[in-house]
Amino acid sequence: MEMIPFAPMPLSAMKKITEPFEGFGYRISKMFPNLENDLMTSGIKVAVEEYGAVMAFCFFFYLIVFGGIMTMILSKFILSSTKVGTLVIPHFILVGIAVGFGVSFLVFFQILSYPKIKTKKRVRDIERNIVFALRTMLVQIKSRVSLFDSLYMIASTKRYGQLSAEMKEAVDSISTGVAEEVALQELAVKNPSSHLRKVLWQIVNGMRAGADISDVLSESVASITREQQIEIERYGNSLKTLSLVYLMMGVIIPALGLTFLIVIGSFPKMNISEFMFWAMLGALVLGEFMFVGMLKSTRPNLMS
Repeated sequence: MEMIPFAPMPLSAMKKITEPFEGFGYRISKMFPNLENDLMTSGIKVAVEEYGAVMAFCFFFYLIVFGGIMTMILSKFILSSTKVGTLVIPHFILVGIAVGFGVSFLVFFQILSYPKIKTKKRVRDIERNIVFALRTMLVQIKSRVSLFDSLYMIASTKRYGQLSAEMKEAVDSISTGVAEEVALQELAVKNPSSHLRKVLWQIVNGMRAGADISDVLSESVASITREQQIEIERYGNSLKTLSLVYLMMGVIIPALGLTFLIVIGSFPKMNISEFMFWAMLGALVLGEFMFVGMLKSTRPNLMS
């Protein structure tokens, strides 16, 4: 069951609810030309106008919900108002609507970026297993197993994660009568992984040229292995700089900041509250989590 972040219901239910607004969703999708391609590469099986309608529905849903909740809460604390002509507008209504718009825009752009986020996760999962899958196919083909059977073996096991699901699409197409090279070509066109696209095109071109598929796979494995080594070396070099950043952020700056606060607090009329020390600790913990997230995001996809 496909769930979009911040959507109040599963995607299947959202499609039914937002069906009357697909015309409006189509206009929204035209504002983002890459949205259709992002949906295709992410594997989200929904039309672009349907996704645009879901985005619009979630925007107004959170505008009403958060705007209404914040208006009711702020009505207890904000009692001032503004007079526009003969109309008196309480400030808590303006602030509540502003908060609702802010939350709605954040949700709107989060849903807009969700296909790209899912595509990146899909690419990372594919490229993490591509070398092992290709080596398995190479061993199978050198053992006189057909290309279709080797593809079926990769597709039938869940050992290779998302790559098995990609191969299953090609196997299903071939099983329905589509030629092997056509099925692999279609998979290469819509696949988001540049490494897998390269391998599939090499296989398709090798089949059309009558080349030995084992030689094509062997060269593909060697090529990806070389790229893997280059990415690992590049990642290792970047860790040298990141280690210095971690040393500054996790050791030097907190130690100097703590010393500075203690020295300042020793002066007369300088009141350093306990809250500042807790705030420093919170900032340090937040910085640590951000640093770990940065390490994960810079990690090469080809590293298993």
